[in-house]
Formats: sequence, C-alpha cells, structure tokens
Amino acid sequence: MKFTMLRYQSGCLLVAGMLLVFLANAQPKPGKETIEVPFPPEYRWKSKAIPKDTKGIRSTLYTVSGKNTENAPVQTVTITTIDRRYYPMKAEGSPQEKWEYEKAGCPEATLEVIDRKVTDGRTAILYAIKSTRSADGECGSTVLLTYVAEGPTAFHTVELAIPTQHFTPSVSQQWYHALLQSRIE
Repeated sequence: MKFTMLRYQSGCLLVAGMLLVFLANAQPKPGKETIEVPFPPEYRWKSKAIPKDTKGIRSTLYTVSGKNTENAPVQTVTITTIDRRYYPMKAEGSPQEKWEYEKAGCPEATLEVIDRKVTDGRTAILYAIKSTRSADGECGSTVLLTYVAEGPTAFHTVELAIPTQHFTPSVSQQWYHALLQSRIE
C-alpha cells in the first residue's frame, strides 16, 4: 500500500513538473516576442528592418516584390512590436486614437471596427479607417487597415494602406483573413 501511494505521488509530481516546464516554455521571452502574419501568397514579400532609437521597439517594413508588383492592391505592410516592459500599451482605445489622428488631416475619415476579441485577458482588434490619405495622396484616396494585438510581453501593430479603388470585397476579405490568422510567438 505504501509503495503504491509513493508511485502515485511521484507520478503526480512528474506530471506537474512537466506541465510547469511546458507553460514556462510556452510564453515568449521579453524582447523576443514576434507576430507572424500569413501574407497572401500571390506576391513575394521582402522585409527590411526599420531602425529605431530604442531596443524596446522593433519595426519591419514588408514590400511586395516580383512580377506585376504595380498591380498589387497592397504595396507595403508595416509590423511594429513594442516591448510592454518599457511601454505598457493596450489595444483598447487604439482604434479611436488612430482615427482621431487621421481625422485631423481628413475630417471625413470614418472608423469601422471589423473584429475584436479578448483571449486570456489580452485584446486583439482589427479595424479600418476609410477615406483617409496615403503619404502622397489626397483625402479619400486610401483605406488604412490595422490589426493591433496584445501579446504576453509585447504590443503588436500591423498596418497597411489599400487605395480606395482596390478596396473591393474580395481584397478586404483576403486581408481580414490574413490579419486575423496572425499568431504571436
């Protein structure tokens, strides 16, 4: 009886230890967390790091490359990861803040929240700001599509601009799906 009880306790401790090791390895390390976005496969994407003054913020610019790049509805995607140890940012309120910023330059800009979910106390929001402008365009020429997500140790932003004439239901659904399939590692 004593031997059986000892084996049972040892088995429980082994399972508990394995569970702790798994949970410890499941969390990304601070400063190493990334977001992986499954870009639409019709085009090749080249990445280029955007230099920052601080190591607490990492940005990458993805540009479409290869054949027929001028026909691509999305030319660039910017992914920014902000370490929450240094900058404790939240996803809640982010769409409204960005909308207010865009409205300052284009008063007719509108905000549409496409998806919002909360998992394990962390929020992820996909939103579009319509009737805004690109860097060289005029008001109403661009739709800004943004996905913000809180990770265990970082805050992630994925931004892309789609010219209004290319913002068709099929293009928008393609990018909604890609952004919502993003995963934090």
